[in-house]
Parts: sequence; structure tokens; C-alpha cells
Amino acid sequence: MPRPTVRAGLALLCVLMALPLRAGDSPPAFGEASAPIDLSGPVTLQNCVGLALGRNFTVRIQQFSVFEAADSVEVQQAAFEPTFGFNANKQVTQEASSALASYGVVPYSDLETAAFTVNDTLVTGATVQAGYSLVRSNYNPSYAPPNPAFGSSASITVTQPLLHGAGIDYNRAEIERARLGVRISNLNFKSAVLTMILGVETTYYNLLYQRGQYKVQAEELKQAQQLLDENTLKRQTGTLTDLDVMNARAGVATAQNQLILDKQAVQNGEDGLLQLLGDRKFSTNVGEVAFPDVGEPEVSFDRSYKLARDQGPDLAAAQASIEQFKLDVLKAKRDTLPTLNVNGGLGYNSFAATAGESLTGPWSGYNWTGGLTLSIPWGMHANRALYHQAESQVRSQQVAYDQTDQGLVVAVRAAVRGVEASIESVRASSENVRFAEKAYELTKAQFDAGLATSYLVLQAQNTLETARVSELQAKVNLLVAVAKLRFYEGSSLQLYRINLPE
Repeated sequence: MPRPTVRAGLALLCVLMALPLRAGDSPPAFGEASAPIDLSGPVTLQNCVGLALGRNFTVRIQQFSVFEAADSVEVQQAAFEPTFGFNANKQVTQEASSALASYGVVPYSDLETAAFTVNDTLVTGATVQAGYSLVRSNYNPSYAPPNPAFGSSASITVTQPLLHGAGIDYNRAEIERARLGVRISNLNFKSAVLTMILGVETTYYNLLYQRGQYKVQAEELKQAQQLLDENTLKRQTGTLTDLDVMNARAGVATAQNQLILDKQAVQNGEDGLLQLLGDRKFSTNVGEVAFPDVGEPEVSFDRSYKLARDQGPDLAAAQASIEQFKLDVLKAKRDTLPTLNVNGGLGYNSFAATAGESLTGPWSGYNWTGGLTLSIPWGMHANRALYHQAESQVRSQQVAYDQTDQGLVVAVRAAVRGVEASIESVRASSENVRFAEKAYELTKAQFDAGLATSYLVLQAQNTLETARVSELQAKVNLLVAVAKLRFYEGSSLQLYRINLPE
């Protein structure tokens, strides 16, 4: 091989070793924690979900796990980044006494050394060491010309495993494992966001129920007070007795007490919503909330289950975990092999009167080495046991995957049944309200005509109140059931136009 070509190849290798591997891009920060909370106007679910994405504590905590996983990829890729070294040294030696001293000569030597090295590990498992050194020597007395003299040397040494530790797949396994870890972290973050959305929806719907119940109870109190006023007036005219007035007062007291409890429930519901939105002061007034129109959605287990498998994070995370353990099996199996390395090295050197000449002049000296190294641990029992453990972890994770899939089937089946049952419940409760309203109107008309007692009117009022609350609860149950089904399907993200990294 021509010497200029060899020197050019060594220089090119040093440059290539200096180029770092491109690391995986870290995902950008999701959400804005400092976004102001404004719930003064009509409060929509879209607004609440948007605020919770930036302020919800659980989502923000899970976000850091994504960042940590991305940094793990950087850590594993750094194993293949080169290490540069530079060393400069000066050594001066003067003898204390010598036979030449009688001739006026004091022997001494002056050595100055500068060395540059590059060490790197390649994805094949090979270790590479390349270096260049320049030595300036000055001796008194001079033993050979030139003096002072400059010597240059360039060398490269490569050691490549052939069995244990060999292969691109083996040496990139930790990088791929870290990248799978990023995917798992993204899927866990997706799960946290879906859980947060379900929590916001459920809390929002419960607040709808609590405020609706409060309005129903306020209307109940108004009717009870109206009945008390009528009974008091009729008692004064002798139409009714004190018992009728006392029954009416008891109805007012009961309605007032229930209204107090309903107000407390409304306040607790507002706090629950603010908690999900990350409000730490709980000083924000929650404006008007309104029922979204869901109608009577058509549901299908096959469609929902397919969406859950395709879009849900749980099965995808379990599959990514299986792939991680398969990488562990790959490494553990390769580790059961003996160590067999092939190594080789090549070096050139020159000698001249100046540093420039030693670098650019003819390189008159060279050396090369080559060999094999074999190492076999007795029995390989530990490595084989680790390999069996890795295989067991893969099988265990596959069983866990099947268990997760089974749980998903059960959850989707229950969610579909929940929607179907809630639709029927809304129909039945709405019909019950119509009957209760008609019964109350007839009972009140009979009371006004003197054909019914105030006690019967109170009973009709309570029946109507219960029917209205039941209808309200049925509508909220339908909304919650649809939200749960969207949660398992993973379709809540599309509903609220949220894009997450996979």
C-alpha cells in the first residue's frame, strides 16, 4: 500500500470517528402550565380539557417521564461517541557526574512529546484506537545527526469481537431498548391524558347533575312555600285545619334542608373541576355549564374493540415491553458464546531535523500487528442462566399482554352495555317525569277543588322531584357512559383535537 494513501486513510478515519451519532429528538414540552384560568363565561368541555392539558398535575408529572426516556436514548448513543485525548510532556535529564565532565561536557537530554489520540467503539462491537505523536529530542553530546531531531508516528489499532459482543444488532440493542422506552413513555403519557380527559368529562357532567339537582330542589322549595301560603290562607278562612298547615311547613323545612345539601354538593363539584384544572387557590368562579347533545349514539362492540386495539395505549405499551425483553434475549443469548476477538494494528513513523519535515517528509519506518484472542469461561453457567431468565421474561410479558387484552375486552363490553342501558334509562325516566307531572297537576287540581288533602299534594310534589332528579341522573349517566367508551377507544383525543407523539 502506498504510504501517502495509508496516511490519508488514517486521517479520514480520525475524522469519521469524530462525527457523533444523531440522537433522537426530545419531544417538545406539552401544554402551558402558566395559562390563565377564565371560567367566567359559559364553560365548555373543550375549554376545560384545554386548560387541564397545561395545568393538570398528573399530566405534567407524566410529561417528565417522556423527557427522561428521550434522554436515555442520548445516554445509550453516547457509548459510540469517540473520546479524544491530548498529552504534552517535557523531560530534561542531566547526569550528576560523568567521565566527560573532565572535558567540560555535562551530559543531558531534552525530550518534548505531544500526542493526540482518538478512541471509539463501533456498532459492530469493534474498539478502535488511532493516534499521532510528535517527539523532539536533543542530546548532549549528540550521538547521531540530526540533533535536535523530530520524530512523528501515526498508528491505528482495531479489535473486533467475532462471537461474544459481536454484531450490530447486539451493540445497538440498548439504543433500540431506550427508543422502545420512549415509545412506552409516550404511550403512558397518552394514557395519562386520556385518563385526565375522562376525569374532566366525568367531573363536568357530575357538576351538571349537581347544579340541575339544585335547580330542581329550588323549584321544589318554591312549590312547598306556595302550598304553605295557600294552606295558611285557607286555615284563616276555616277551609283547612292546623294539621294541613303543619304538613306544609314540614314540607318547606325538608325542601330547605335538601337545598342546603345540594348547594354543598355544587360547591364540592366546582372544587373538583378546579382541582383537575390545576387551580391551587380555588378562587375562580365557575360559570354556566350546559348539557352537550349526545342524542342516542349507536354503539358496536366490534367497532369499539377495534378502535381500542388500534388507538388505545395499553396493548401498544405491552407489545413494546415484549420487544424490549426480546432485545434482552438477543443479548443474553450472544453472551453465552465464548470470547473470540481478532485484532490488528498498523503504524508509520518518520525522523527529520524539523517538525514540518517529520510530518510531510518520507515516513521511513512502519510496524504492524495481528492476532486472535480466545477466552472460554468454564461451563458458562451464569450466562446460560441469564439467558433462560430473559426468555422467561418474554413469555411472562406475552401472558401479561393476553391478560391486558382480556381486560380490554371486558371493559369495552361493559362500556358498550353501559351506553345501551343508559339510553333505555333516559327513555324510561323521561316517560316517568311526564307521568309524575300529570299526576301532580291532577292532585293539585283536586286539592284546589277541595277533593284532596295537602298531604297528597306534598306526596305528588316529592314524586315529581324524584322523577326529575332521576331523569337528570339518567342523562348524566349516558354522558359518562359515552365518555368511558371513548376512553377505552382512545377516540377522546380526536374529539378534542389533541395530537400526541407515538
